[in-house]
Amino acid sequence: MSSPGPQIVVIGGGIAGLASAYLTRELARERGVEIELTVLEANERHGGSTRTDHVDGYTCEWGPNGFLDNEPATLDLVKRVGLNDELVKADENSANRYIYHSGKMHLVPTKPPKFLVSDILPFSAKLRMAREFFIPAKTDDSDETVDNFGRRRLGKAFAELMLDPMVSGIFAGNTQELSLAAVFPKMVEMERDYGGLFRAMIAKQKEAKRSGKTAGGPGGPNAVLHTFRQGMGQLPDKLANLLGDALVTNAPVKTVARREDGRFQVVSEDRTFDADAVIVAAPSYAAATMIKEIDENVATALAAIQYAPVDVVCHGHPTDHLSDPLKGFGVLIPRREGVRSLGTLWSDAIFPGQAPDRHRLLRTIMGGAHDPQIKELETDKLHATAAADHAKVQGVIGEPSMKREFRFERGIAQYTVGHLDRVKTSETLENDLPGLYFTGASYRGVSINGCAKDAFRVASSLRERLAATVHSAA
Repeated sequence: MSSPGPQIVVIGGGIAGLASAYLTRELARERGVEIELTVLEANERHGGSTRTDHVDGYTCEWGPNGFLDNEPATLDLVKRVGLNDELVKADENSANRYIYHSGKMHLVPTKPPKFLVSDILPFSAKLRMAREFFIPAKTDDSDETVDNFGRRRLGKAFAELMLDPMVSGIFAGNTQELSLAAVFPKMVEMERDYGGLFRAMIAKQKEAKRSGKTAGGPGGPNAVLHTFRQGMGQLPDKLANLLGDALVTNAPVKTVARREDGRFQVVSEDRTFDADAVIVAAPSYAAATMIKEIDENVATALAAIQYAPVDVVCHGHPTDHLSDPLKGFGVLIPRREGVRSLGTLWSDAIFPGQAPDRHRLLRTIMGGAHDPQIKELETDKLHATAAADHAKVQGVIGEPSMKREFRFERGIAQYTVGHLDRVKTSETLENDLPGLYFTGASYRGVSINGCAKDAFRVASSLRERLAATVHSAA
């Protein structure tokens, strides 16, 4: 009778936990190691915020509406689980993105020179942007906010009208609190390596011309948004199906402890699991409680990671309710405009087929770090507020024919100044206690791409450790 393989416990059945669990099992098998895997999810259903509801012909996403195809880890994961044929590419019109300013929507220029003729920024702001080429580079390594970086290099108007809504749309965050190095590390690299953003883009364009590739913008190479035929929830559903009985729901974890023999003990409400390795893929605030007995300082650092409340409001409308065709990705709204919504995605314009024929699907994000009081708003008032914003910003008339809301009291982790230091404490503990890992949207990226990339990091590290242990024992 063969002895059981290494026992691995993954805490959290969201996209990070499911991907980490699946990849750990598959990568271990590639090295000839079979593991005993258990995935513990606190809620009654897997997926976390990566879920899709199909309502009367509408595709309503709880959280992310897609992922960009510029992260190899995500593409590898999709291929491994057999979902390549289910991928759906965003419509070409989704490259059109809008900013609401001074009572109307403005098309956002896709290339820096086009800002010079756009009507988003006043002439004085354009002159200030042009000065970026001559602004000296930051010379120290101190952490700075996104807002400070934007004002320092591109001016106040750009920071308020462009950076603020972009950050609100991605992180539901406050640019005056978020760490530039944590949320936009490429911006830090561009200033450090080239002396500024414009200098970096010129250099990258020259390099791209020599290599025959596309340079892209400040955020990196050009990328295309994708989803799946059944929505983003198809990915966690597939992972859960592949994991089978290894996934246990309604199993909240209380503590993770270190045993005297060097192994771990995971205590849930009604059962205790012994493990050779533990992957903590729960949100940082939950992880902080679980590992307090192991390292109180790390627990304190993880508990300090803040979260912003986020409400997602989906409204379906007949097309004759819209005075504008709304062809594009959507519209973002700077906080200075006095509109409560952070912005609206035109879901069926991005991915045709996500609304019934002759209907439109508006997906509006509300709350965030600027508006934590959103969690106190009653559901009816939430829908009424979204509808009023739709009318004001996008000219929508009439009552929606479909309404659905998804409310997250702690929706998106906020990578505030000092975030990288807090993450570093978890990495130090990983090094000090081999076999303990922290992963998920709380740490190195809030997107699907960020979670997939980190899942590979964890699974690859654990594979090497397991292979070395098993082979040495043999």
